[in-house]
Amino acid sequence: MMPFIFRRFPFPLIALSLTACTPPGAGLHDVADDLEQRTGQRFAETRADETAWPANVSLADGLSDDELVSLALWNNAAFRATLADLGLSRADLVQAGMLPNPTFSMLVPWGAKPLELTIRYPLEIFWLRPQRVELAKLDVEQTAQRLVQTGLDLIRDVRLAHAELTLAKERLQLAQSTVTLSHNIAELTQARLRAGDASELEVTNAQVDALQAQEQQSRLQHDCEIANERLRHLVGLSLEQWPNVISTEASANGEKLESEKLVAEALLARPDLRAAEINVQAAGERIGLARAEVFNFTASLNAKQVNGPLLAGPGLDVTLPIVNQNQGGIAQAQARFDKAARQYVATRQRIALDVREAHARLQQASESLKQWQQTILPPLRAAIQDAENAYAAGNVTYLFVLETQRRWLDAQLKTAQAAADLRRARAELERSVGQSLKPA
Repeated sequence: MMPFIFRRFPFPLIALSLTACTPPGAGLHDVADDLEQRTGQRFAETRADETAWPANVSLADGLSDDELVSLALWNNAAFRATLADLGLSRADLVQAGMLPNPTFSMLVPWGAKPLELTIRYPLEIFWLRPQRVELAKLDVEQTAQRLVQTGLDLIRDVRLAHAELTLAKERLQLAQSTVTLSHNIAELTQARLRAGDASELEVTNAQVDALQAQEQQSRLQHDCEIANERLRHLVGLSLEQWPNVISTEASANGEKLESEKLVAEALLARPDLRAAEINVQAAGERIGLARAEVFNFTASLNAKQVNGPLLAGPGLDVTLPIVNQNQGGIAQAQARFDKAARQYVATRQRIALDVREAHARLQQASESLKQWQQTILPPLRAAIQDAENAYAAGNVTYLFVLETQRRWLDAQLKTAQAAADLRRARAELERSVGQSLKPA
């Protein structure tokens, strides 16, 4: 009986044959390619329990800034978990392209009731399916752009953590020199007290300074350990081998960059802005889909056995949108479109703020570092030599030499902080622009 039905009215077979393979959309390799084009860094697919070691990473000479970024992209657990969102979006795309199965019902003959067969199939799927597939494709593209932005955020975070560790190591090294210098000053002040050239108050102050320097060294030692562990966690090696040596980051490039030019580049390059634009497009598509869902058509084929022969005939069920015209669904779609449009505008404004603020911080840090390196440090370095020469000639005391050295150490610490500010500002600016900065 069934072959006869399909031969007489073959629309279920036609419907099933139209179920084409929907393209899966962007994949992780596309996200990796986009990220590599922007930053020169990429990642590869790995298992959840696998620790990956990129080819450019070598533990022999310590980990550089770029090597740390590579390790983070390959092993950061939070980033890898976020990448799974793309698989979910691709699965939704496949599901959106599937055609529904026909519904078959049969009434078994009982007594005087004849055998009755009915096959139903929703026809609205043929004009709703393309819109649903298009929406799912937009969701996949939006997810891919969001993942690229997540990768940029991770790169920024790793560079910031590396800058913090570099600064912590430099501060610890200077603190060790400060401890030695403070102890020397305390001992010299004690000797002057015995010679009658200093008071008890001066001795007490010198000893307190030495104790404070020692306490600061201990605190900076813990700060260095904390910064190291934070970087280790970002890289994704909290439970794996971690080198004792992390190479010190070189001073960032402080070349002149035009703020408005960077804003224009960011508005073209930022993946989160592209994701917001796709969200607006998808919201507009949902309005059309909500309106199209008002009409429902169901084709049917009914076969009934009456006095021996099986009689079959087609039918059509139509939902009449008299009372319910999906007003609520259309209103929700329009509200989401309005929200998406406003979020797009807010994203553009936030990007402009991010770029201008990061650019201002970069220029400020660059000028500050330049002043310390070229204007302040050279005279202090010369002052130390002058003080040592004066002490050798017997014109000043050795305490004067030590005090000059302390000023030199303080200036070095502030220079290190300015250099760290420059590294942080550049990392923030590259993230704000959405790609690596090129010299002007």
